[in-house]
Amino acid sequence: MYFILHWPTIDFDIFKLFLHLISLSIMHNNEASTSFQHAPHHSEHDDISDDQQDENLEFSYLHSDQDDNSDQEEENLAFSNFKAGQDDTSDHEEENLDFSYFKSPGGREFWTPKCEQPFTPYVNQFFTTIEQAYNFYLEYGRKSGFEVRKNEQKKDKFRNISHKYIRCSHTGTSDSKSSINSLVDDDSNSKKRRRTASRRCQCDAKLILKNMGPSGYVVLSFIEDHNHPLLSKEGRKFMKCNRKLSFRHKSFMFGAGNVNIGPQRSFSMMKELYGSYENVGATATDFKNYYRDVKARIGKKDADLIIQKFKIKQELSKNSFYFEYNQDKDGHLTGLFWADAIGRRNYSVFGDALAFDATFRTNRYSMVFVPFTGVDNHWCNVTFAAALLEKEDFPNIQWAVKAFDKAMDHVPKCVITDQCAAIRKALEDVWKNVPHRLCMWHIMNKMSSKIGPTLASNKIFMGRLKSVVYADHFTIEEFEEGWKSVMEDYKLQDNAWLKDLYSIRSDWIPAYFNDIAMAGLLRTTSRSESSNSYFQNLHNRRDTLVQFYNRYESAIEKQRYLNSKNNTKSEFIPKPDTPLKIQKDDARLYTRALFNHVSEEIKGAWHFTTIKDMATVDGVRFLKIKDKLMKDHTFEVTVRLIDNHVECECKFFARTGYLCRHSFAALHQCEAVQIPRQFVLPRWTKGVERARDILGATEILKQCANDDRIKHKVSEMWFDFHSCIDCVRHDETKVDKMRAHVKTMKDDVQDSECATQPPINDIDYMYGVHPQESVVIQNPNISRNKGCGSRLKSGKEVAMNAQRDMRRTCSICNAKAGHNARSCPTKK
Repeated sequence: MYFILHWPTIDFDIFKLFLHLISLSIMHNNEASTSFQHAPHHSEHDDISDDQQDENLEFSYLHSDQDDNSDQEEENLAFSNFKAGQDDTSDHEEENLDFSYFKSPGGREFWTPKCEQPFTPYVNQFFTTIEQAYNFYLEYGRKSGFEVRKNEQKKDKFRNISHKYIRCSHTGTSDSKSSINSLVDDDSNSKKRRRTASRRCQCDAKLILKNMGPSGYVVLSFIEDHNHPLLSKEGRKFMKCNRKLSFRHKSFMFGAGNVNIGPQRSFSMMKELYGSYENVGATATDFKNYYRDVKARIGKKDADLIIQKFKIKQELSKNSFYFEYNQDKDGHLTGLFWADAIGRRNYSVFGDALAFDATFRTNRYSMVFVPFTGVDNHWCNVTFAAALLEKEDFPNIQWAVKAFDKAMDHVPKCVITDQCAAIRKALEDVWKNVPHRLCMWHIMNKMSSKIGPTLASNKIFMGRLKSVVYADHFTIEEFEEGWKSVMEDYKLQDNAWLKDLYSIRSDWIPAYFNDIAMAGLLRTTSRSESSNSYFQNLHNRRDTLVQFYNRYESAIEKQRYLNSKNNTKSEFIPKPDTPLKIQKDDARLYTRALFNHVSEEIKGAWHFTTIKDMATVDGVRFLKIKDKLMKDHTFEVTVRLIDNHVECECKFFARTGYLCRHSFAALHQCEAVQIPRQFVLPRWTKGVERARDILGATEILKQCANDDRIKHKVSEMWFDFHSCIDCVRHDETKVDKMRAHVKTMKDDVQDSECATQPPINDIDYMYGVHPQESVVIQNPNISRNKGCGSRLKSGKEVAMNAQRDMRRTCSICNAKAGHNARSCPTKK
């Protein structure tokens, strides 16, 4: 007390230091006394550790000093008044409702959170588990503006946790030495460190838990002062505890990824859905990290996972889902083929004409994607099956075609592909008697580079050539005569490329396919190209096989949704626009798309045909009909009057499956009031899929897995929830009432259900498959297919690229050299 009695003679800085030391000693004693004030006593027979005995001794010593508490309270009051005085003289003069600020006489700064009492820990607070205490302290930190992490722990002699420390994340020191070394280390092989500043500053704010046995854990010590500023309310949305990705975030990203929407755009979309970035509860970096975690989870088990997923689907569908896979000698996946029940059913109905073409850059292994495509009863593309192949060569194409042949119930009537030699050889090997048609577009697209730009730009020549090549109604003799005439007139008899085309004319000229049923549906691979483009829009070249298949399923789901929509449209009978009764029959039988096609033929018969001659012999009527749309070409048509069986020499019905305008004109002359049923093919009628459901695909959809049923019910709940929001969104009172109901439901569900749910990895749940410990099927090797590396470009492609040159032309030298008139080198 000497210094206190004679304080005018003492330096004031020394006095402040002395008073600060006294205040720290008082605070430490107060914490220790309150920490053990209500600790339970142990009997002589209790089995306690050495640490617990020491703590009990400390407890008894502190308990004997409780008589001095009044003196300590007076000193604490004096210290508090001194601390308040320091607050008034500090730089933080403005009032802050979130924390209190104190600067010690020695210059140290302290920030103490101001949090609501129910969320603030206190000494002797009990918790059932460490996780419960951690979550409580985490919520306290979230409201106060600091991060929390679990820290060291102490164990007794039985290796049970006796003490657990939960600290502010700013505790400890940064690894400054390794950071400096990483900056001066010139070794290129050393691991690069991210340029981030450490936040560790030896903050001593913490919560110490003591194990009290079966009763749980008690708060032994609670230090609330921090030696660093706390986050403001604006910055708290970036705290880790406020940026946890929930299942709704992950499922949203999963759904967005299925339609090729990346993490950045997913984050922006979720911001619009939730109203602000603060409401999202995560950052764009968290979204991107989740995508990284998905790929890391799949990793080397990609091929294993996709095969396991297919086996599950096959089992659930009672073998209606068909798949095959192929491996090389090292166990790497080289081929994968699949066809589900709906695809196989669609092929049984619409599988008369088939087109397939390979596409690239759809997955991280550069495997070739081969969809098998046809035409449905709405004149739209329909995918029957698909395959992933290591290379587009004969062995792999042959394997895929054989797998397709095993999966389906019949062979197609006609197959159309491009001029790939491997595909041609594979089709000849597997389907020897199936006509193979080459794509006319691919052939005609090469015309300009093979005959020269001068002749290719001659409109008269190209018009004559196309009128011969594309004519569906020509006979073989008419085509050959027309081709010979064009070649002679333009002296192209010796052109090697045209001679080669003529030698394979039976593979691509329509006149040679007039007798093949439904061969006119596909003259080019445009439907296959369109299908490839459709799938490529939903795929990414960095996709794993599991991600690729999920995106494929999303694309197929969209395709089948449009088919269902077209089926619904076709249920309504359209109003005919002519007084002909036969058009009313057309409206009742066919789908909406085919009604339009057939109506065009009926109206063409009404407006653009003329009967030149007609005779009846033995119940058969012979007609000669002139077609104004085909340069007044005359077609012979016969009608058997007893059953209106009609035949036209244009063979339009054989190519497309519905009657031509010449036939409708003849039927009109025979007073037919409906389309003869022998010319109504089931593939074009309404509801044909349900009538031909030989695999029970409709029932298989109902017998889906439990997870799929749950996902469907969750989707219905989302729909109901958003419907309720639409009803109350304009009334604040109703919004508050609904919000209260939702909060009550949330608390009820979290208390009763969340704690009992088994731990399931969210990635495994969404992909519907769990990785096994061992890898059975190795991931595919990176393939090199067509389009890899540099290649020779045709003159046409070079010219087209030159047209896309957007550089400015210099007005002085007239060159596109990256300069203008001011910087032209000719001026220097």
